[in-house]
Amino acid sequence: MLAWLEALTPKQAQLMIQIKGRLEKIGWKTIITTRKHDYTLGIFRLKKVKPVAIGVYGGASSEGKLYASLYRSKKLLDLISKLDEKPKVHISLSSPDAVRVAFGLGIPIILLNDTPHSIFVNRLTLPLADKILIPKAIPKEAFTYAAPPNRLIQYEGVDEVSWIKKLKPKASVLRKLGLSRRDEIVVIRSEEVKASYYPKLMETPTIKVLSEIYGRNELKIVYFARYPDQKKLISERFPRVIIPKRAVDAPSLIAFSRLVVTGGGTMAREGALLGIPSISLFPAKLHVNEWLSAKGFPLWHFRRVEDAVEMMDKILDEPNKFRVNTSRMLMELEDPVEVLLKILGR
Repeated sequence: MLAWLEALTPKQAQLMIQIKGRLEKIGWKTIITTRKHDYTLGIFRLKKVKPVAIGVYGGASSEGKLYASLYRSKKLLDLISKLDEKPKVHISLSSPDAVRVAFGLGIPIILLNDTPHSIFVNRLTLPLADKILIPKAIPKEAFTYAAPPNRLIQYEGVDEVSWIKKLKPKASVLRKLGLSRRDEIVVIRSEEVKASYYPKLMETPTIKVLSEIYGRNELKIVYFARYPDQKKLISERFPRVIIPKRAVDAPSLIAFSRLVVTGGGTMAREGALLGIPSISLFPAKLHVNEWLSAKGFPLWHFRRVEDAVEMMDKILDEPNKFRVNTSRMLMELEDPVEVLLKILGR
């Protein structure tokens, strides 16, 4: 049996690598498709997984996104329709390009989704899915604008559990970045400002945060930018900040850090699951973040940068006070890949 997996972002790459490995252990064959964007291809290289890379990210404009999606869909159709074996299932985190092709070829579709705020993508994908896995933290009603409740399957966890649960942090990531265990490391992830759902801002929250903490010379700040223009801006304004040129083992780096700050959600959840104090500056409510925070994981959400900086100062002054041993809590969370395997009948 063949499963077609698709990953468009670094987070999706991490999850699809987990799905690929566990499917292959029970006898499935897999093919992973992806695109050139952010650190995505680099993560596959780190994990020694070879995807089929087709197309690129379409950028900020609606026209660019549409053109890139149509191009990828055509190329994906060419690839999948010519395989020796037709896939038994398509699995992705709601890829419009791949879902349209899978539906057109009559391939059953299972999606994972924790982003009800991504309205345009969800309207293009969820109506075509046979099953949709969502965290129990998100009420089914949040998705019913695009999918009937009977297709939504909830699980007691978050996507990041699948690769954090068994993580054994490797100190080699520190050496690659010129760091050591003695360093006071702060990990910052930029906003996804070119996403269809993100508000257009003159200056993003993470840049404002950098401006506030850059004067702390004892800090070693690692900034993961999503786009080339972000990398250029940060390197020019904050020359002491470390900007990885290629993908690194970010979860391991986070495990050796004092604090995580992100304009999104994934790295904040990775940090919180590992017990590292983490702050999200995402402009909207994230059910999964609130759910983890309510369970005692060290995760905070702020809309105002001033409030975030005040909390950051407290954490950096007394890091051990805010760090949490989450090993037992983490084991109690459900892994979405296990739920997926049950749906597929193992």
